[in-house]
Amino acid sequence: MMSESVLSLIPGELISAAAKALPDPERDTEAFREANVEVPGGIKARIRFERFQFRRGRVTRWFWTPYSARRID
Repeated sequence: MMSESVLSLIPGELISAAAKALPDPERDTEAFREANVEVPGGIKARIRFERFQFRRGRVTRWFWTPYSARRID
């Protein structure tokens, strides 16, 4: 299976929808999660998300950010 980076080809709406389908980052313990999406044009891709935190004062926010995406068959 040949895999190539396709993150730049995936529209932001699909990345956002895939991130919302992941578990709550505040409660999750995994550093990385993956989600499959179908990009317009018939391309299927697996997006790998990384879990990040943002701190400001006493407030901590957790969120998923796209790390990479690979074409899948």
